[in-house]
Amino acid sequence: MGAYIWGQELNAALSPLLSMVEVVLRNSIHVAASAQFSTPRWYQDVLKNEGDLQFPLKVAANATLLQRYYRPGVRPHHKRMVWIGGHQKYLTHWRSQSEARLDEITHRLTQNGKPQTPDQIVAHAMFGFWLGILGPTFESTTDPLALWPNCLAATFPNDPSMTRARAHQLLARIKGLRNRVSHHEPAWRLANPLTPAGVNATLTVRVSEMRELLNAMTPDINQLLANAGLYDRLSWLLDPRTIAAFAGQHAIAAVDLRSLSRKVRKLARQAHRSAAAPVPQPGRAVALHHAGKTLMTVVPHF
Repeated sequence: MGAYIWGQELNAALSPLLSMVEVVLRNSIHVAASAQFSTPRWYQDVLKNEGDLQFPLKVAANATLLQRYYRPGVRPHHKRMVWIGGHQKYLTHWRSQSEARLDEITHRLTQNGKPQTPDQIVAHAMFGFWLGILGPTFESTTDPLALWPNCLAATFPNDPSMTRARAHQLLARIKGLRNRVSHHEPAWRLANPLTPAGVNATLTVRVSEMRELLNAMTPDINQLLANAGLYDRLSWLLDPRTIAAFAGQHAIAAVDLRSLSRKVRKLARQAHRSAAAPVPQPGRAVALHHAGKTLMTVVPHF
């Protein structure tokens, strides 16, 4: 039961970090692309252009696609109606995976009675949409409608070394963790090996990768999360000693919160009565420990 509680606490601690990565990434790409293509509806032309380029490649790899699909504007595969075996047949408009995802977004908005504004579309785009946007089919040094590298510097302004491939690699690994957490599945099962040390090594790397992406886009968000104690909590939860304590492998002493509260109040009263300049008194510090680690230390200054 202790291990189950630890797993729930770990997922709960990872959730806001994963959400922040997703929100900051989509906003950063949207702002960069809107500026690059001079329209907040940049996704319309960018996704259509990628689809137009990909369809001939798909046909070259599998000619039987022409028996089912056509692509408007992409000659010679632009006709909706064709003759096959002496019979007239109407083909289906082929859409790329990213275009299909955009269609799903607009369909959901329509069903929910919401406007199909750029802000709504960006907000409703799933994690997989942005992972696809960072794929190699959106990268070209000669195509003016290619996202990358055209939008690279503006999307990741604080890390000149960040590449489209590196960002895609990081996000692909983060997506696996995100899916487990969002589906309420144990995040620790991603570890290899499935030991406390393995969990620590695997998930510490994932947290580091999320911090790398956030730093590349908006370091202030990383600092905000650090100030909120999120990274310290994750570090504590991923410590093998913490895992062992929750799993019942170590004896856990009860924390006397009433006694701790009395000591802190006593120190506060003494500090308030002291007229001298504040001087740290480390020898009189009060510390709260759990699972072999110090969670909090109160050092009187009087």
